[in-house]
Amino acid sequence: MADIFDIIGPVMIGPSSSHTAGAVRMGNLAKQILREDVKKAVMKLHGSFGLTWQGHGTDKALLAGLLGYATDDPRIRDSYALADKDGLEYEFIPTELEDAFHPNSIHIEVWGKTRNINILASSIGGGMIILDKVNGIEVHYEGEYPTLVIVNRDTPGVAAYVTTKISEKGVNIETMSITPSLMKVGDELCAVTVIGTETSLDDETIEEIRLLENVVETIFLNKLY
Repeated sequence: MADIFDIIGPVMIGPSSSHTAGAVRMGNLAKQILREDVKKAVMKLHGSFGLTWQGHGTDKALLAGLLGYATDDPRIRDSYALADKDGLEYEFIPTELEDAFHPNSIHIEVWGKTRNINILASSIGGGMIILDKVNGIEVHYEGEYPTLVIVNRDTPGVAAYVTTKISEKGVNIETMSITPSLMKVGDELCAVTVIGTETSLDDETIEEIRLLENVVETIFLNKLY
């Protein structure tokens, strides 16, 4: 049975839940992962996004998300002017993405004051999105659970440490996947661990995991819906 949210879509500003609400959430995710204010953004629009991004307000929605606005924020309509006021540099590039997972996909690269990240995300209808990749790492995050993504040297003990640390905080693990030797960092093959938790993790716990000796990168994603 379809959920009522799937039928009527989210509370939102704009003519299309896929092209507007979904795009706001994509911008929000890029800002969340960057962990800084966005200073510059390059957005590559694939498929129908590349064809209709201006008519459906996808451009305004993406900028609004990068500025941290919600899907129902009336400021979405003025996001160009507000982005310019904030000094946010931006570029939209309609293109065909070879690694796109869905006809409605966007690759967003953002720069903050000290960091730079990129994401590939898909809008799947009703304002719902899937985060397909972060910095080239396949995560396929659907936003149902708070999610921790860890890239670590393929050595014993990392997953055990992380799951123990989460358990010590009284947080239940809902989903978990480990892909060994998935990506190369320098001269080393690294594993990617994706953990969905029942409730959010506090900043202290995330930082302890981030500083673990064999951890190369840690990304924490809050629940979207």
